Amino acid sequence: MNKTVFIQPESGLKFDWKAIAANPSADHKPQLELVAYKALYSNKIAQVRAQGLEPVLVSLPIIDENRLFAHITQGMSMQERQNILYWLGGSTERLRNLHELYNLSLFRIAAQQCVHIIDITSPMLAAPRYLDFIASDGISLSPAGEALVNGELVRCQAHEISA
Repeated sequence: MNKTVFIQPESGLKFDWKAIAANPSADHKPQLELVAYKALYSNKIAQVRAQGLEPVLVSLPIIDENRLFAHITQGMSMQERQNILYWLGGSTERLRNLHELYNLSLFRIAAQQCVHIIDITSPMLAAPRYLDFIASDGISLSPAGEALVNGELVRCQAHEISA
């Protein structure tokens, strides 16, 4: 039986926020554009398989776009905050939409590469107090979020062993 390797991708929301605050009308790209993101995780899957191991993707956790915006703009002037909000199209919801775009790409990669994906997004969203899973920066996991993710990974491993 192959050993399972969990691949836990990072968020694609890494931008030069200071540059956006300084010039919100410019074309700003993330540090890892979606095409490169897809290639990165497709390559990671191939590397794991090349070692004779079984890759399993893990979906992205949810984010709190309002906390994330506050974190991104911490220490910025009101004008810089307004500039970033302008670049986001007037709403912090755009942060969540961009995050979801990257998360959906992981599900596409899993389908295309015929690998399992552990959906940690859905149990987070289904919880009544889902924001408890997110740390104060709006994107990192809180201890409760880490416990949920670890529980899902353990559950998956137990299923693999018994299957």
